[in-house]
Amino acid sequence: MDRLKKYYSAITKRLLIAFFFLSIVPIVCFAWIMKDIVEDTNVVKQRELAASTIEHRTEVISIFLKDKIALLNMIVSFYPKEFFLVQENLDKLYLALGSQGDIVDLQVIDSAGMQHGYVGPYRAMVEDKNYSDAPWFRETMISGVHVSDVFTGYRNVPHFVVAVTDSLKHFVLRTTINSSIFNSLLHSAQLGPHSDAFIINRAGEFQTPSLLGRINLTDSEKKLISIDNKSQAVVTATDIYKTRTIGNGQWLLVLKANLADSLGYYLTLRNRMIIIVGIIIIISSAAAVTISVALTRNLERADKEDAAHSLQFAHVEKMATIGRLAAGIAHEINNPLQMITNQAGWISELLPDEDPAAVKNMAEYQNSVDKIRYHVKRAGAITHRLLGFSRKMTLQQDQVQINELITETLSFVEREAENDNITIVRNLGPDLPPTMTDGPQLQQVFLNLINNALDAVGPKGVVEISTGTDANGNLVVKCGDNGPGIKPENLKQIFDPFFTTKDPDKGTGLGLYISYDIVKKLGGSISVENRKDGGALFRVVLPVKSYSKQE
Repeated sequence: MDRLKKYYSAITKRLLIAFFFLSIVPIVCFAWIMKDIVEDTNVVKQRELAASTIEHRTEVISIFLKDKIALLNMIVSFYPKEFFLVQENLDKLYLALGSQGDIVDLQVIDSAGMQHGYVGPYRAMVEDKNYSDAPWFRETMISGVHVSDVFTGYRNVPHFVVAVTDSLKHFVLRTTINSSIFNSLLHSAQLGPHSDAFIINRAGEFQTPSLLGRINLTDSEKKLISIDNKSQAVVTATDIYKTRTIGNGQWLLVLKANLADSLGYYLTLRNRMIIIVGIIIIISSAAAVTISVALTRNLERADKEDAAHSLQFAHVEKMATIGRLAAGIAHEINNPLQMITNQAGWISELLPDEDPAAVKNMAEYQNSVDKIRYHVKRAGAITHRLLGFSRKMTLQQDQVQINELITETLSFVEREAENDNITIVRNLGPDLPPTMTDGPQLQQVFLNLINNALDAVGPKGVVEISTGTDANGNLVVKCGDNGPGIKPENLKQIFDPFFTTKDPDKGTGLGLYISYDIVKKLGGSISVENRKDGGALFRVVLPVKSYSKQE
């Protein structure tokens, strides 16, 4: 039994593995591929968005710086040096240029580095300053134009300046750019709440504040970002870095796009996909388990039924052989019995002719003849029963009186019950209608039920057989006992083939299965329940079929 359980358990496992590889694995692989496609698509879109954004911002900043340089060049070429030495002219020029708020101040510095004119909020700080040693001044005098890095200088405020010279380089016109307006040019470059945009110089120092409030580049960012490359794109596990040089290559615009910021739609799509795949996996797993178990149970049931049918056929063949043997024995016994009967009759006929006074023990002789006739009659009844048993091996439909069939069946087990001191109670209903059915097959059913009841009660037990009809006019035969009953968990499988609660050497588990099959084929039903006062009760219901209907 354990070997069969292991066998069917192995089949279930193989089916589950097959379902797993044929349904769940492809779904997981498809979901994984779709996840990678979604992520790759997001990276591509983010790279395209970062490239277009940085291109646009670079153009805007470059135009802003070129516009300031062109404006200053136009002014120094339009007005002579003497114009800028008049404070009133410088004030008017400042009012005209600073109306948009992007010009903080104006300074006029001669070729020796001395300041000759200033208009703006830092007059006291820069008055009489000499810039001859300032790097920006020397560069301006050499190249004619200079855009500085962000520095604090005398003002202790971060700023950067744009300076140009006249064509003869007699003086320098310098202006300080409003850093807040310049920094605002990067606000629209932020692609998400965790994305960043800033400008750094060649030393890696921030020229504009980080949109996320950072102060310095991380060590990993310093390795990724190189100001020597005019344009580069670097993709990490969490971010995309896009860079572009500004001006003459002294600044680098850095756009950092955080992938998680752009994954809102894709994360929602991915999460839905995960939920759908999870639901499919759960449903597929449940279906796989259900189908595998069902297939295994059907296979097990089919195997049991095939084996039961094979044993049933073997049983029928065996019973047919026994029937032929019984017929042979009955015929062999009947001949001597007939001879004994004849001799006993001849003796009985001779005895009256004898003189009672001359024959001693005449009464004893007559008594012995009567006993011989009685036991010959009893032996004849037994051989008659054997002959009847042999004839019943062939399946046939005939008129059957249930009470007579029960009485005949009980005669097979009465001696056994008597030996074990088991009481058999008969409650046979009167005037039960006969029915067309297969008597021998039905007798086998009753014999199985009675034998099971005798085994269940043991010595000094009680077995009760009752017959009657139900409300629909069907014949009802009940076989009950006062034994231990049937466990509730066994009631559902009591009629399954090879199911038995007996020891292996006392039962095959086929008796009730064969009985169930016979009753079902005869158009009836059989059921079992535990009695309230203890023991089990089997109930057989058979339809009443008349001879005319059968014809």
